[in-house]
Amino acid sequence: MSEILELINRGKYNEALKRIKEEIEQKKDDPELYYLMGLVYFKIGKYRRAIDNLRKAIRLKKDEAKYHCLLGYSLYMEGYNISDEKLIRRALKELQLSLEMDKDLPNKEKKYYYYMANILYELEDYEKALEKVNKALEIDDSSEVHKLRGDILFQLKKYNEAIEEYKTNLNDDKNLYAIAYTYFTMGKYDQALEYFNKAISANPEDPYYYQGKAETLLFMGRTNEAYNTIKRALEIDPDNPYIKLTEVEILTETNEKEAIKVLTEYLEEMEEFREIVCEEIREGKFKEKTKEVIEKVITKFC
Repeated sequence: MSEILELINRGKYNEALKRIKEEIEQKKDDPELYYLMGLVYFKIGKYRRAIDNLRKAIRLKKDEAKYHCLLGYSLYMEGYNISDEKLIRRALKELQLSLEMDKDLPNKEKKYYYYMANILYELEDYEKALEKVNKALEIDDSSEVHKLRGDILFQLKKYNEAIEEYKTNLNDDKNLYAIAYTYFTMGKYDQALEYFNKAISANPEDPYYYQGKAETLLFMGRTNEAYNTIKRALEIDPDNPYIKLTEVEILTETNEKEAIKVLTEYLEEMEEFREIVCEEIREGKFKEKTKEVIEKVITKFC
């Protein structure tokens, strides 16, 4: 087992899998082997396979806390990737169960509170998520934990505190974008524009950075610049429904007929994205003028 663990720790996952499978041929009822198989699949991002193997391990040994803990991590990642709230809720139950089995588990599993905070964040229980991420920071002062704390604080509308968390790592374009979006939410458009530009400089291929910049320019009354910026986003991701709606919103300020034409053609051609567009419209995230234009189109599609 120690040799297999060493292979996993060194990132030699294919070799580790080969060794585990060889061992399973001889020891089909050894739960630790299925746990290690689950660990490898978790490490390489194959969460469904990790879940299957961890369930085998638990069937063979139900009271092993680390099995339930890793199953919780895997359920969360799979649920997050496919937007399945049921899986995320099951992840929460597994992590709670693992802690009941071993009260000292967070000291053995460095990521326990980090994953717990992520799960609670996705379930929109932000106060509890903040409590858990604070505990995570006591164990792991990494940039990803600070980023998560910033995201939680943002949802709690503690914007200045969120920005301070994001500023702990200004080499990450996602943090630069998060700062920009927070300033935008606060109505501080000059600062927002500064950080959207920094995010774009760090990663010029993310369309959402241009979208955020375009929305900022629109609110600053710089409509032509906003339109040119959103066209750059559409060059990167031409069928994206969220970016297309931003284009429509900008067009309503300068060319209402063109805005109606663009939205109508998009909804006719992109049937697979209609529900997303309709949901965004129902949530009413637009200026009054944009809403008036949209209402002339949506009755046919929504």
